[in-house]
Amino acid sequence: MASTPFAQSAERWSPSAGATSPEPGSASLRLFGFECSLATTRLDTLERVSQSLSRGEVARRFARATGTEEAAVLQTCHRVELVVLVRSPADGERWGDSLPGPPGAWRSREGRSVVRHLYRVASGRESLAVGEGEVRHQVRAAAVASRYPRPILRGLFVGAAAAADRLQPVVPSYRSIAAIAAEELLRRAPRPRPRVLVVGSGTVGRQVAERLAPRADVTLAYHRRPPDPAFLARTGSRAVPLETLATELAGVDAVVTAAKFGHRGLRAADLPTGRPLVLVDLGMPRNIDPEVRERPDVRLIDLEELHAGAPGLVAATPDDASLDALADDCAHRLARRLEEPWVDTVRRAAEAVRRSELATARRFLGPLDPAQEVAVERLSRRLVDRLLLAPTERIRSLPPGPDGDARRRFAAELLSPDPDGP
Repeated sequence: MASTPFAQSAERWSPSAGATSPEPGSASLRLFGFECSLATTRLDTLERVSQSLSRGEVARRFARATGTEEAAVLQTCHRVELVVLVRSPADGERWGDSLPGPPGAWRSREGRSVVRHLYRVASGRESLAVGEGEVRHQVRAAAVASRYPRPILRGLFVGAAAAADRLQPVVPSYRSIAAIAAEELLRRAPRPRPRVLVVGSGTVGRQVAERLAPRADVTLAYHRRPPDPAFLARTGSRAVPLETLATELAGVDAVVTAAKFGHRGLRAADLPTGRPLVLVDLGMPRNIDPEVRERPDVRLIDLEELHAGAPGLVAATPDDASLDALADDCAHRLARRLEEPWVDTVRRAAEAVRRSELATARRFLGPLDPAQEVAVERLSRRLVDRLLLAPTERIRSLPPGPDGDARRRFAAELLSPDPDGP
């Protein structure tokens, strides 16, 4: 594994106080989470991980992972989160063993710890700007883009984002990475009202412009479409196409990159000489080549430096106890859903019996027209569904953990023609 041995580093499932994790042989599905972030590794490593573990790469790995039911990856400017739903601990360990990066780059979790962590991430509790709102939208996007034959992880991700909305419906503008970047830039700027070029007119770029506008002269460089004229009027900013970047660089005191170049598009040779220049790189992968630090007149501030200084800049919000309560409620409901293999075992056995008995009965029923075929099929299915309703609901109501597993196994053995159970 790319981090410490899984058995030592994983935070184990604990459905309730004092409970133990399911036995290794349990048929319950398992939830594993892996985090690579600025809290676990350096920016250089995080950048390489984010490039090598793309959504496409996760999809390819998922297609080869026979023991994996679902997989989802979340990428933000300072973290990569991989969540997988697997059939056994060994399947989870195989994902951990294949993760890119050096030892210690990843932090692993299991079960309830995954749910709590994802809820904290969605609420901005793990962000550079504590309590920021952009990450909940990224969590929702990860839910849509995840790979799953059954939407358990989709519900988990969407539920985490919904909890963030519930606890903090309106997020103040100062709780954002844009606010942190703007404050750091103004602190380092060479003059009281600097001329600032913001590269990228997306959400973060516009937020940076808004934060800087009262104390700086701002120019927004856009790629495809210029910002809304009303926004430019409100902030007093001007907009220029990205193609004019070289010309604009010649007349500014500072640059903030909030674009998605996918590479280090701004290099030392692109920068003007002869005067101080402050650069703030919010890109992941980075927009600015770190080698610009070799220039004595350039001050480069990247995500790693912002992360180091962030805790004292933005106050913490949503209430931890309320957030944990919502996460625990989700974990409890999720634990019930992860017991579905037991229900599936019973229903598959019942379906096999239904088909066998129906095949036997056809020899006595004689020829049936299409309407009669449909009627017999529906009647047999309804009988099985009605007979299994109470037992399957009872199986679902059993508590998670070894004791519940033992009772589920006993129920499956009673209802299944297979003497060995599931």
